[in-house]
Amino acid sequence: MSEDQKREEEEAIRDEGKTEAGDPREPLDESAVDEQALETAAEEDDVDEFDEMDELEEAEEEAPSEKGASLVIGQGDFSMNLSNRGADDPGDNTLSEPQYIHRYGDMMFISDRGNHRVLVWEQPPEENGDPSSLVLGQEDFSDCLENRGITTTLDEMTSGLGDESLDGFTISKSEEDTLSQPAGVAVIDGKLYVVDSGNHRVVRWNGLPTEDGEEPSLVLGQDNLDCNESNRRGLVGSGSLFFPMGIHSGDDQHVIVADKDNHRVLIWRKIPFNNGWNADICLGQAGMDEREPNRGEFDNVQADSLSFPTGVFYDAEEDRLFVVDQGNSRVLIWNKLPNSNGVAADVVIGQKDFQSREPNGGQGYRRPNDRGLYFPTDVVYGKTGLFVSDTGNHRVLYWENVPTENGQPADRVIGQADFKSNKHNMGQQHASAGSFNDPFGMYLEEDLEAEDFDEEAETTEGEKKIPPFKLYIADRGNSRVVVWDELPGGPDQAEEEDEEDLDEIEMDDPNLPIGEDDDEDDYFLEEGEEEEPSEEVPSV
Repeated sequence: MSEDQKREEEEAIRDEGKTEAGDPREPLDESAVDEQALETAAEEDDVDEFDEMDELEEAEEEAPSEKGASLVIGQGDFSMNLSNRGADDPGDNTLSEPQYIHRYGDMMFISDRGNHRVLVWEQPPEENGDPSSLVLGQEDFSDCLENRGITTTLDEMTSGLGDESLDGFTISKSEEDTLSQPAGVAVIDGKLYVVDSGNHRVVRWNGLPTEDGEEPSLVLGQDNLDCNESNRRGLVGSGSLFFPMGIHSGDDQHVIVADKDNHRVLIWRKIPFNNGWNADICLGQAGMDEREPNRGEFDNVQADSLSFPTGVFYDAEEDRLFVVDQGNSRVLIWNKLPNSNGVAADVVIGQKDFQSREPNGGQGYRRPNDRGLYFPTDVVYGKTGLFVSDTGNHRVLYWENVPTENGQPADRVIGQADFKSNKHNMGQQHASAGSFNDPFGMYLEEDLEAEDFDEEAETTEGEKKIPPFKLYIADRGNSRVVVWDELPGGPDQAEEEDEEDLDEIEMDDPNLPIGEDDDEDDYFLEEGEEEEPSEEVPSV
């Protein structure tokens, strides 16, 4: 072995004998030992800190997330809320102020009010923002003009009526294949019905459309598909409509339409088979030729009067009819489908009695609660329960069972943290999976054939057993449709006021129109918070 190799071997053996404090051949340096001990202790503290952080992260991952919608249609994700996703023109996967939804088999229909069209999905969307398959009311997905931009002047349409003040006034003109502010959608007896609100009519296809811009074959509310004046030139009757909204059947025999601006609900007992077919029954008015809100006495609301009804739902199994009476901030329930004009309702929710009509059960539009409603829009019912879109309060209320008493409180609230909150999008700038801005029409889809669903069974907590479901909600102000497939937990409510306490609360000025107040709009503002721009008041 050479001298160099011996030297390297000796150095290697010496290095192996060193401790962290230094070379064992050298005198022990106490300061070096103390410094090294401190470093070791610090490293151990860091390890403990990282362990604690890991435990916190694992706990956060295990914590249940806030319940919200599972799918969004019309937007790319749950935070987006711009009309047509912020683009100037629409597309096959965008929406602008959608109003109503309907499902039929694998197909889904959404009335896209702001784009004056109905979008059709031939297969149910599976991912956020999935594109649609067909468009009705427009030639293609990029068009969005009312009645495809066709206009006319009133002097042409009112020739001989003697109203010279209307000469030259331009309005949108309908054609067979155009739409204006479409609303309710339904498939009845295998045929698609669309409520064409702005054209004061309901149009029907012979079956289910298969091509873009396909023309309907029948119209209700007008003489033919070229006419679009309200009430057939002002002659209100059993075959006329004035800005209708919701539509429902329930049994593929009846056709029920909320004739909003005539303040009534029309019922056809059999499927119409000709243009302008007359309805058989009207609710909310004494006769077919009347159209005043609350039968001409605006504040004298009764069990047989209506003011701007928007939503209808017929439960054929129990023969119950639900009507959303938006202008009176209530929902009326008939326990048996009426067979004559002007029949009074049996139960009211949203108000303590049939004579009340103020927002939120009389507390005013700023004070939501579990009993009141503010400009509700739609109602759906099934084995899951009863849902009402409480549009003015930016929420959906849920009852486990059909209310049997006037003013019965809701069991849960969707879209708000509790019954006392009503800011749009929960007061945040952007939308989320659990918030709403102007929720409108709904559709409830239930899987009653599910193996684990037994209607008679009860859970261990004694709650109602519900089937797997999907609740489609048109979140109009966020230009999207959201799909909920589970109910949120019961809200963490503050102590409830009883009915006697509600009567003692100072009410808004009863002489002011609904939605206005004599105080400044700073009720929700906190110290240092700037007032937000006023938002659109839900339409009546």
